[in-house]
Amino acid sequence: MKFISVLLPLVLATFALAQGPCYNMADPDHGIGNYCYCEGNGLCYANVNGQCTTPGNEITCPE
Repeated sequence: MKFISVLLPLVLATFALAQGPCYNMADPDHGIGNYCYCEGNGLCYANVNGQCTTPGNEITCPE
């Protein structure tokens, strides 16, 4: 159990570094509210807490 408590934060930190940095974006001209765009992987995520430090589920990026 101790191994998992050490390994899990490392895995999550690696995942976060692969995404970031992430920025809050919006596309009001197309009716799209706040979302997070992450430069590290070029993907978009739901903005669940008003900040992009911990983005939510992956979404389709607006064009």
